[in-house]
Amino acid sequence: MSEINSEMKKREILRLSNKESNKITRECIESALILLMAKKEYNEITISEIVKRAGVSRTAYYRNYESKDDILNTLLHCLVADVIKAMTKFSYITEQELYWKTLFVIIKTHAESFYVLLKAGFGHIILEEITKQMTSDIKKENVKDRYDMIFWSGAVYNVLTNWFQDGMEQTEDEMVQICLYISENFDKE
Repeated sequence: MSEINSEMKKREILRLSNKESNKITRECIESALILLMAKKEYNEITISEIVKRAGVSRTAYYRNYESKDDILNTLLHCLVADVIKAMTKFSYITEQELYWKTLFVIIKTHAESFYVLLKAGFGHIILEEITKQMTSDIKKENVKDRYDMIFWSGAVYNVLTNWFQDGMEQTEDEMVQICLYISENFDKE
């Protein structure tokens, strides 16, 4: 019986090790694509360049991704999911300052990826992902709430995009104050 338990523990460790190894491989591939996109046009980047830069085999690449677009979609999904997850910890209605502060702090940690994706012309895909994630918990028949979130997803995207295009000259705290001012004066003008 102890041999069976020992073997089960070994298999569990191996499974966890493989899972961790795949996670590291995926992170290396994603980072490689971002680094290459900082220097080259997306459509000019080859799989060979990605695997070489990532330090992984083609087999490892294809075990994790089907295409460059698959990497890009994963990157976008994770980037936006991190931001939305952090923001939803706070109520936009009652905790606006924390809501906006979280947005700018989290997005700054993803600044390089966000900037490279914008520069490569994938802004519309970022907007689609923000909208998809911000509206995912809203029932289709709840039209008012759905359009409210669609409106705010566009606002969030446009504020972030312009902040990046301006070189993030304003601090996170300054951006929070700008967003608070806008939301407080939105229906007054």
